[in-house]
Amino acid sequence: MRNWLILVGVLQLSAAGSGCVSDLDDVDPDGLDGTGGDTGGSGTASSGVPAGTGTGGPTGTGGSGTTGTGGPAGTGGGPTATSSGASGGDGTCAGVEDACAFEGGVEIDCHRRFMYGVNYAWRDFGADFGGQTRWSQAGISGKKNQVLADLQDMRAHGVDMVRWWIYPRFYGDQITFDGQGNPTGLGGTSVQDILAALELAEQAEVNVMFTLFSFDGFYKTTHSPPSGLSVWSMGPIVADADRRARLIENVVRPIAQTVASSPHRHRMLAWDVINEPEWAMTGPSLYGDDPPFEGDATKFDLVTHQQMEALAKESAAVLREATGAPVSVGSAAIKWGQAWTRADVDFYQVHMYGWVNEWFPYNKPLSEYGLTDKPVVMGEFPSNMDGMNVTYDKFVSDLYDLRYAGALSWSITDTNFPWSSAKSAVKAFADQHPCETRY
Repeated sequence: MRNWLILVGVLQLSAAGSGCVSDLDDVDPDGLDGTGGDTGGSGTASSGVPAGTGTGGPTGTGGSGTTGTGGPAGTGGGPTATSSGASGGDGTCAGVEDACAFEGGVEIDCHRRFMYGVNYAWRDFGADFGGQTRWSQAGISGKKNQVLADLQDMRAHGVDMVRWWIYPRFYGDQITFDGQGNPTGLGGTSVQDILAALELAEQAEVNVMFTLFSFDGFYKTTHSPPSGLSVWSMGPIVADADRRARLIENVVRPIAQTVASSPHRHRMLAWDVINEPEWAMTGPSLYGDDPPFEGDATKFDLVTHQQMEALAKESAAVLREATGAPVSVGSAAIKWGQAWTRADVDFYQVHMYGWVNEWFPYNKPLSEYGLTDKPVVMGEFPSNMDGMNVTYDKFVSDLYDLRYAGALSWSITDTNFPWSSAKSAVKAFADQHPCETRY
């Protein structure tokens, strides 16, 4: 159906916001002590341990995992992604007619669309990819019927793109580590689960944006917390160039190669390197007039903008090489609008919640935020529009009219934003634009 050629078109989009987490040992109901942190999803619980509950961020625990193979060798995922800034900028799509072209959308395989859908973002926080045997939580390959039912329900209500988190925190069986906390490979059922996710996406006829990591992964390292698991922090890994290289080669590359090896790889349309990295950062911004980053050092192992940008750039190079799919970073708020403009991404992604909208209105032209050189997708916003003082239809219609590149509401599994009451509005907009919202 498509093979991931990306020619990123011109665009505009506004946003900012709050992402999503799931912390089992330190839940702040206001979201990172009022800094606008994510509202955590409520994954399925097992053995009395919630798989991501609360508002403000899941505390996660765990991380020892079983030995993994690191994933199958890559076979190549399709044409190289480009950032031409206009349709057919390198001539590849010259002469190709697209009756559903959406100006400003993200272009994939010569199809420019309004990227429309939802965040899953997990069924069981931190267990979907790799499993969590200590809590009797299976990975996707072990709960196919439940996941397929979820995806089919999304598709029945107009969803085309599903944003799905792989490793929000290193507390499951999914990654193996050496004694110094360096990642050595994929563990548990990670490989089987990635392949199963794409197989189920094919069956449900939806597309996927995989999010590799989240700021949750920067919670400080703990050993033998109440859950009985060890949790390795990403902070020291990302801060050290040599250790970061191990993360890229032993985790990012095997994930990309596993996707590339799937017969359903065309369902993986885009990558998101990390969800809301700003909450795990400290110090000044490298670019523009963005305010400094003020992550909570009592909770997280914070890194600098330069170090986090290096993670984004190095991951993007590997992901694009293996799959050809476009890459983004799930920015927490447009207040840091310039943060990822030099991170080698193919499109921008920003999140929007009430606290952001108060100071950085969603309906303000992106030209005023200095984001006009690449498409911008609204990667998160509350599906029930809590705190937004606007209806779902008006919000998404405004994004569409202002030529944002897409809208992905939060979230299927977050009970603070019930999918059951939101899905009719999601479907209504898709029904109004049945061509432009589907790749």
